[in-house]
Amino acid sequence: MLNPADSGYSWQALLAQHQSLAEFKQWLPTAVGGWLDTCEWTLTNHAGQGGIPLLVLRCPGRIHLRNPRLLELATLAQIYWGPLDFSLFSGEATDPVRVLSQTLVDFGQRLT
Repeated sequence: MLNPADSGYSWQALLAQHQSLAEFKQWLPTAVGGWLDTCEWTLTNHAGQGGIPLLVLRCPGRIHLRNPRLLELATLAQIYWGPLDFSLFSGEATDPVRVLSQTLVDFGQRLT
């Protein structure tokens, strides 16, 4: 049986990431945080396009790129962490839609 210490994971790094995600979620407006509660999500450093962080978001049902909560999340996540690569999974498809946070921010600005 493998020992968790042999797995290559650093428990301190895992706890630090959990703390960072929890702090980010607390920083969000209630409406965005509530929407995020309906999804599974995580952030992986250096896993996105060009080595930027990758935010994986798996939501039930269809994800609309015009969803005001998604657009606000992209804007706030970019303020908090800098540019991100979003990987959006929906309950209707097995393949994600990949989009950069700046693309969502620009899209949201054009809608207002």
